Amino acid sequence: MKKLLAIDDNKINLQYIYEILDKNFPEYEILLSESGHEGIKLARESKPEIILLDILMPEIDGFEVINRLKKDEETRRIPILLISALGQDTKIRIKGFNTGADAFLTKPFNQFEMIAQVNVLLRIKNAEDLLRKLNSQLSIVEEKERRRIAENLHDSLGQTLSLAFMKLSSLANENFSPGIHKTILESSELLHKAITESRALTYDLSPPILYELGLIPAIKWKLSQLEERYGLVTKFESIELENNFSKDIEIVVYRIVNELLSNIVKHAKANTVYVGTEARNTSYILSIEDDGKGFQYDPKLALKKEAGFGLISIKERLTTIGGRLEIDSSEGKGTKAIVILPNLKNTGYVN
Repeated sequence: MKKLLAIDDNKINLQYIYEILDKNFPEYEILLSESGHEGIKLARESKPEIILLDILMPEIDGFEVINRLKKDEETRRIPILLISALGQDTKIRIKGFNTGADAFLTKPFNQFEMIAQVNVLLRIKNAEDLLRKLNSQLSIVEEKERRRIAENLHDSLGQTLSLAFMKLSSLANENFSPGIHKTILESSELLHKAITESRALTYDLSPPILYELGLIPAIKWKLSQLEERYGLVTKFESIELENNFSKDIEIVVYRIVNELLSNIVKHAKANTVYVGTEARNTSYILSIEDDGKGFQYDPKLALKKEAGFGLISIKERLTTIGGRLEIDSSEGKGTKAIVILPNLKNTGYVN
C-alpha cells in the first residue's frame, strides 16, 4: 500500500493533517512523525509518495530535514510539501524552495488547498515514476537494437566480406600480369581492412563479452581497447559488481562507463586512465579518473563543451536506475567522474 508521511512536532496539527488525508486519500496509508529525526527514519523505511513537513521543530528544523532527505539516494526523489506559519514571509518561502521543497502551504491553511496541493504532488510523482520506467524500457529497447545490428553485421556483412577476401586472395598465386596482380593485392588489403573495421564496429555496438561474462570483464576489455588504439596506460581495481546487478542494469552501467571513457579520449588529452569500484553501505561506487587537462566543471552549465550532451545522456541513464553522477575536475589537474549506484539487485527499475 502506498504511503503519505506527515512530520510536525505539534500533535494537534498532526492530527488535523491526518484526518484530512485519511478522509480524502483512503487508498494511502498515512504515517505520522513528531520529530525531524524520526521523520527521516520513516521516510527511508517506508518510501512515501510525498512528505508534508513543518519547519519549526526541535532538534532539527524542516530545512535541515529537507537537506538530509535530498542527499540520501533512498529519499531524494520524494516530493515535499512544506506547511508552516512562516510561509507569510516571502524569504522563508524562497528558502524552502531553494532547499528542495516542491510546494509551500501557509498556516492556517484551507483544507481544500492542502488537498489540491497533495493531488498536484502525487500527479508529479506518478509522472516522474512513469518517465523513469519508460526511460529504462527505452534503454533496454536501444540495447536490443544494438545487439540485433551487431549480429547482422557479424552474420551477414562480416561473412560476405570474409568470403570475398578468401576468393580474391586465392587469385594471388595465379599467373596474371603485374598490373592485375597489384590490383588483386590492393583489393585484398582493402577487404581485410573492411573486415577488421566491421569486426571492431560489431564489438563497439554490442560486445559479446558483456553478455557472456558480465560487466567487469567487459570494462577490462574496453580498457584494453583504449591501450591498443590510443596508447593509454590503464589501471583497473574492482570488486565483483556483476553479482549484484541484473543483465539489463549491467548494460546500462557499461554504456555509462563507455561514454565517460569516450569523453576522456575525445577531450582529456590524458596519458593514464584509472577505473575502480567499491561498495559503500547500500551503494556501489564506480570511479573513472584521468590525468588529462581537466576543466572547470559547473553542473549548472550542462551544455559546456567538455560536459556536452554526453554527460546529459549519462545523467538521464542514471536517473532511470536511481543513481547519480558527480564530477570532480579543474584545469590542469585531470578529471574524476564518480558514478553512484544503489543496490539494484531487487529493485523494480528494470525487469
